[in-house]
Amino acid sequence: MPFAPGEYVGPYKIIEQLGHGGMATVWKAYHAPLDRYVAIKVLHPVFIDDAAFLERFHKEAKIVARLVHPHIVPVYDFSEEDGMPYLVMRYVEGETLKTVLRRGPLPLRRILEVLRPAGEALAYAHSQGVLHRDMKPSNIMETPEGEVILTDFGLARMMEDVDAAFSREVMVGTPQYISPEQARGEELDRGTDIYSLGVVLFEMLTGRVPFEGDTAQAIIRDQIFSPPPRPSQLAPTIPETVERVVLKALAKERGDRYRSVEEMMAALESAAQEGALPSPERAFVAPASMAPQAVSELPGARRRRFPWLILTLLLFILCSCSTLLWFLWRG
Repeated sequence: MPFAPGEYVGPYKIIEQLGHGGMATVWKAYHAPLDRYVAIKVLHPVFIDDAAFLERFHKEAKIVARLVHPHIVPVYDFSEEDGMPYLVMRYVEGETLKTVLRRGPLPLRRILEVLRPAGEALAYAHSQGVLHRDMKPSNIMETPEGEVILTDFGLARMMEDVDAAFSREVMVGTPQYISPEQARGEELDRGTDIYSLGVVLFEMLTGRVPFEGDTAQAIIRDQIFSPPPRPSQLAPTIPETVERVVLKALAKERGDRYRSVEEMMAALESAAQEGALPSPERAFVAPASMAPQAVSELPGARRRRFPWLILTLLLFILCSCSTLLWFLWRG
């Protein structure tokens, strides 16, 4: 039976629903013994009767709980309530990148402020042998203090182990952000997260994802077969150097992408420096006392002008004398 506000799940009192996806529901809850709010992710009932799946879920929960990084949401607990397994995590107050992007694309400086910590978190997870498999703006959160937290590790990885019957009912990943190999159901490596991070970068720059469609199938088909549009076609001010980073991350073949998140982020940092233009609010405006003078008014120019005046005067005198002598000779 689904949880409801006011109910207790173990020592946690359910407050409100935070989100709902194809695999689980996330609730905000209060943990009185430690006087703190937590987030509880509860699997949907469709998975309850699959013992093998529940065992994998528990195994993955332990793997994710070992991820200790300042920009990864920590796991506090794993348990069951009336046969329903749930995961207890830190409650992150703030807004998701998805909410931020509803207000429009972001300037390059702001993009780097978000992707630096998110990239560090993803690279750390890869170093621990964990793939995210569901990188998207709704899984990147920012607190009011500016802390960036990457959420929802492990569950997307779980989905790949689900039996075929479940796989047909529940989409693995999100169509707008999955890599071509993930869409084809192939074995995955860190390249799939790099592709998804490239989609997030594309959206942050342009305000939209590379592929949109009326159905999930249409979007997945484009992810596999269609080349992505150039970001500069949607936002002409995007530097060419940054555009090259995006398109490399979105290469259809994983071997053509960056080999690691670290390599991608280093390329992005370098591209941002090469292609950056001073923003209007930061452009240097010289005070009036430092305003450049016209060339004719510069002291050096005045000094350089005097030799030419003397030479001109001498030529004039010489010509006058020559003319006078010519008339005297004729006379």
